[in-house]
Amino acid sequence: MIYSIIALIVLIIALVVYFKFKRNYFNKFQYVRLVTYNKDMTVKVSYIKRDKFNIDNSILINEKHVYNFKGYTTIIKTDTCQESINPLDFKSKFNADHYKTAIRTKLISETFNSLKKDKFDKIMALLMLSGFQLLAIMYLIYMLLEV
Repeated sequence: MIYSIIALIVLIIALVVYFKFKRNYFNKFQYVRLVTYNKDMTVKVSYIKRDKFNIDNSILINEKHVYNFKGYTTIIKTDTCQESINPLDFKSKFNADHYKTAIRTKLISETFNSLKKDKFDKIMALLMLSGFQLLAIMYLIYMLLEV
């Protein structure tokens, strides 16, 4: 009886600590999600408490560049500049017609044609071998049961 009461108290304390101090579904409003894109093509996502975020004003934040991502206030920046970026301001540097023309060139089509699979490969041979083995085993079982 005493152990169940102790276990219940420990469970209640653990739940209080989880909901109060950990980043979870119920306290997303307390955190800012900072997404940083690096030069080496990696992305670093960090969750920072609102009261500890940008205290020294090291990041220049435009209010139009603040997003809501699954309940978190999200700011996107790169490691080369200390200002927020807007991923919706993307302007393509490539013309779609030129891209389609390049795909249709002879070199690309020859490359894709050389990558076609053979009709009879290792997997097909192993599948046929296992089928023959299954037939042989069934024949042997039939012969044993007939005697």
